Amino acid sequence: MALKPLANSVSLGSANNCYLATAVYVVTSNNSVTVTVANTDVDTGNGQHGSYAGGSVIVKLPANSGTVIRKRPYDTLTGAGCYGTKVAEGDI
Repeated sequence: MALKPLANSVSLGSANNCYLATAVYVVTSNNSVTVTVANTDVDTGNGQHGSYAGGSVIVKLPANSGTVIRKRPYDTLTGAGCYGTKVAEGDI
């Protein structure tokens, strides 16, 4: 699958929505990392934004790896020692 960068990479050391991205390519460095995806969008009550149990989910990534995390625009990613890049996926 092809990835097209749509913005500069940002540090995920503190909560970041990565320019309101819905797909973020997350890369780690020399250590395994726990990335928290937090639901910060307002729940409208009609299921439009949904919600996570407890307000967040955790994704564990091995050292020196990269993966695409799909999220809602206002959801934030946090993970010490990793970076996120807003991307488009598919045949670009």
